[in-house]
Amino acid sequence: MERLDNQKRSSTSEITTLPKRDYFLLPLLSFLTILVMLGASEIFTRLIWVQHKSYACVIEDPVEGDRFKPNCTERTKLAEGPWVTYSYNECGYRSITSCGPKPAGAIRIAITGSSMSQALHVPYEDTFFDRASRDLANRCGRPVDVQNLGVPGLSPIYAYRRIPEALALKPDVILYLVNPFDLEQKILPGELAERDNPTRVSSTLAAKIAPNPLRDLEHLLIQSRTVLVAQHFIFQNRETFIRTFMVYGDRADFLRQPFTPAWQQRFSDFDVILGSVAEKARAAGVPLVIVPVPSRVEAALLSSPQLPPHVDPFAFGREVEAIAAKHGVSYLDLMKPFGSIPNAENLYYTVDGHVQSDGHKVIAQELVRKLLEGSVPAFSHCAPRPSAERSQ
Repeated sequence: MERLDNQKRSSTSEITTLPKRDYFLLPLLSFLTILVMLGASEIFTRLIWVQHKSYACVIEDPVEGDRFKPNCTERTKLAEGPWVTYSYNECGYRSITSCGPKPAGAIRIAITGSSMSQALHVPYEDTFFDRASRDLANRCGRPVDVQNLGVPGLSPIYAYRRIPEALALKPDVILYLVNPFDLEQKILPGELAERDNPTRVSSTLAAKIAPNPLRDLEHLLIQSRTVLVAQHFIFQNRETFIRTFMVYGDRADFLRQPFTPAWQQRFSDFDVILGSVAEKARAAGVPLVIVPVPSRVEAALLSSPQLPPHVDPFAFGREVEAIAAKHGVSYLDLMKPFGSIPNAENLYYTVDGHVQSDGHKVIAQELVRKLLEGSVPAFSHCAPRPSAERSQ
């Protein structure tokens, strides 16, 4: 009996004891299997979810901010969106008309801001500014010329430096689109103080290129098409998307009340910048309209049956509205029209977060409504929107 027990123990020992090399080879094989699976998944998703970036028309300028090459055309594709052609006129603006002297009898709109102003990832004919200009031209019986100075990543300090250029176009109104990401971009005190002397301060460029391993790793993961596709499907669930976004900390703190000191400082800096923009526009006799564009998470919160504790989707827009009122700047509220649309987060690209074509249609309708209210003299003679449209 004792011999049998010894044999069983010996047999068990033989079965459970692995050669030393296997402790190295088995994990390595597992790791290689995972890499092969991820590689195959990446190849497959890149074939199905095609994405093409182009910087052929970008001119990097650390002083005035990036801009686009005059008379340049490029095509790009977001994995979640369609192919889009970007054509820039002789001034490097995303406009189909010349930036030369304003045509006789025409009404001119100048637009500044970042990617939302430029209508990133949206075909030209679907953009809010092309839709609005066509509608306004029909109602006013006059050509409505749009000069779009928007550039992706253009921070408020760079948007301010673009105002003299916008005013030189002799516009009848300037539209300044802004979103939480714009204010999130760092502005150093010296840069703000020397906002009218940009050549004396180059701190923003240094902040842009400062090494950050965690940011580099995040960028690498974002570039993975497999991760993007997984996020695309996961984030279509509104509550999952909201919970995930709220984990971002400072990036999500524009939604939390009360505002953190970091966001209080960002609003304070924006107060200074918008005040300076308003002064220049007022001196030139040009009306200024600020348009805070809701982010995808704000739109999702508007449709959510229950908000997380201390979260207010209206907080950002309310603060910008108060700053605008302080400086006598006209304000276009987009939160209410977006809030009236069920599942408004579907108006955005799920992962990328920019507004899709259907969302631009909503912005265009509200912009036309705002410009026909009478605050912009150039549109005071135009036919108002029919009551049936106003009630939509």
